[in-house]
Amino acid sequence: MAKTRRTWVMVADAARARFFVSEGHDILPVDGATMENPAAHGFSRDLGSDKPGRSMESVGGMHHAEEPRTDPHRAVKADFARRVADYVEQNAAANKFDDLVMVAPPQMLGDLRSALGRHAAARLTGTAAKDLMKIPAAELKSHLQPILDDAAGRPHPAR
Repeated sequence: MAKTRRTWVMVADAARARFFVSEGHDILPVDGATMENPAAHGFSRDLGSDKPGRSMESVGGMHHAEEPRTDPHRAVKADFARRVADYVEQNAAANKFDDLVMVAPPQMLGDLRSALGRHAAARLTGTAAKDLMKIPAAELKSHLQPILDDAAGRPHPAR
């Protein structure tokens, strides 16, 4: 009898990440596996310094505010993606799952994918650029099953 593959499903956005495990037909939450990023709800102006730097024009003596090189809000989101990817990598290295499916809005999905370590990246079997964070856990199966079927190469009924 073949071993049932354990698939981890990560559903994330810039503020939160939830983890589920699928072994066959059930999709169950991974105990204690939720990550939060409260800074994602703040404003960029609240994350940086009090005022932007100033520069003076060489001719005419006019002063201009300088824009920061990176948006602090964007940096907070990218940092959260790295923290989530590190958590996934630790669990992949510990063989807690066989396959990984990531579901997140497009920008977060890109950040997560680029931050994955080698163990997690080797187990990545599917992605979906969707925001499913507001879907209650009890209703996720109907949204995730087609993604899991695609990742496993199984046909799924047309919707």
